[in-house]
Formats: sequence, C-alpha cells, structure tokens
Amino acid sequence: MRKPLSTLAVLLALTVPAFAHGKPEHGGQSVEVDEHSFELVVEPEVKATHLDLYITDPKEKVVTQAMVKLQISTPDGQKIALPLKYGDGHYTGVLTKVAKGEYKVVALSTISGKKLNSRFTFKL
Repeated sequence: MRKPLSTLAVLLALTVPAFAHGKPEHGGQSVEVDEHSFELVVEPEVKATHLDLYITDPKEKVVTQAMVKLQISTPDGQKIALPLKYGDGHYTGVLTKVAKGEYKVVALSTISGKKLNSRFTFKL
C-alpha cells in the first residue's frame, strides 16, 4: 500500500521548476517548449548586459539554424526587440539600455519553420 504524498511534497513538486534535459548547463534559467530546451544566461556589465540563449532539440543537439529575437519589457515599461546572432554554440545579443529592476523576456524562435516561444525574467 502506497502512502499519500504530504502537503509539503505536493507543494514542492508544483513549485520547483522543471529543467529540460536535466538542470541548466550554463548557469542560467531553463525552460522546455515542445521538447526543445531553452536556457537564458544574463551577464551584466557596467554599461550593458549580455544575453545568451542556448537551444537544444529533443535529442539534446544544439540548434544552430534558428531565427531568434528577444522581446524585452524593461522595468520602466519600455519594449525592446533584440535580434540574436548565432556563434560559439549559442545565440547572443547585447542590451545597451540597462536600468535596475525586473525584466521580462520572451524569446521568439523559429526552428525548422516551427515557432517556439519561451519566457524568462531577470533582475538587474
């Protein structure tokens, strides 16, 4: 006879984020969309912030031929469209307008003709 899960175990199962293909490999936030893994790594600098997006397919192979653009909502309510370029195993871009606060990001990706959107947040 199986024991029922405790309330704490159920709450943990519902609140702990699930990482695609395991845990994030590059220290960022990871989400899974249609069996593709998206990991956003945010690297703040003095006057800019580097944003790196790693994408792997359902077989855990790096996606190299996607079209990727980030739609960023800044803490002061501005909307920024930031196209990313592929190089060195990931897609990258630089956010030059930086302010303290929470940023909301939607990664708009087209992979093999299929549109996949992933969502992230980060604070500076």
